Amino acid sequence: MKIGRMGERKLIDHIWGLVGGKNEDEDVHFLDNGGKYLLLAMDTINEGFHFERSWNPEQIGKFLVDINLSDIAAKNGIPLELMVSFSFPRDLEETWVSKLVSGMKGEVEKYGLKFSGGDLKEARRISLTGLVIGEVHKGREFRRSGAKPGDYVYISSRIGKQERAIRSYYNGEKGSEGDILDITPRLDLRERLSKAGVTSCIDNSDGIYKSLALISRLSGVRIVIENDVTINSKGERERRSLFSLGGDYELIFTSPRRLRGFPVVGRVVEGKGLVDIDGNTHPPEGFDHFRSFRRP
Repeated sequence: MKIGRMGERKLIDHIWGLVGGKNEDEDVHFLDNGGKYLLLAMDTINEGFHFERSWNPEQIGKFLVDINLSDIAAKNGIPLELMVSFSFPRDLEETWVSKLVSGMKGEVEKYGLKFSGGDLKEARRISLTGLVIGEVHKGREFRRSGAKPGDYVYISSRIGKQERAIRSYYNGEKGSEGDILDITPRLDLRERLSKAGVTSCIDNSDGIYKSLALISRLSGVRIVIENDVTINSKGERERRSLFSLGGDYELIFTSPRRLRGFPVVGRVVEGKGLVDIDGNTHPPEGFDHFRSFRRP
């Protein structure tokens, strides 16, 4: 069977079945380090799928660092070091590489990371893999599991800019790539969320539907979406589209407390699965890396 028919979830399960062991089902690996966990966050972006060579390489470098930092933020972690694996074609201009590294360097300095090298290989197209190493005290980490009936479901900020930019890009509209890459890892919320009674957390890379479905499955609860948390959506059709796309990297989290300043997505109740605003118990699955349209 071609993996495009299997889809991302079944392929992940298949790989774990071949390797053996237990899938953490997290966006980081928790490495036991005494009183702390070392957090290992790895993410890859590829030319032709996540970006184009014609895009601003400084923004691409920033984006590469930020998507990995977002995974650390979703665990309530502190980022420490960055490693990068570069795969470049021979015809790539050195100036492109210099600008890419400049964008990375800006984020490394902004977040106090140490750049610790990586790997360099030849390839037919550009492929970039980032690895951010962070840490969090045991007992203070956030996981995708842990949501409980009675919890509120929050998102760190309203969504729409990146999702609309992705949609515009595939509609052939120029000038949208800057918004696609313009994300902010929500490390700025660490102190506030540490005191917010967070029971589960995930960053919204692949869409609200998919993010909530993961929290629901891993926590063994039912999540009911109650509110449109998009910026000025033009009706239900657009809202469903924006909830499906992701790419804004805001934090979706649950807490039993009524918190100010965070949009409420919905509530956690007894049961299983996900319920949309209109009562639909089978909302879209969200972005799938092997079955959805090709997304930058």
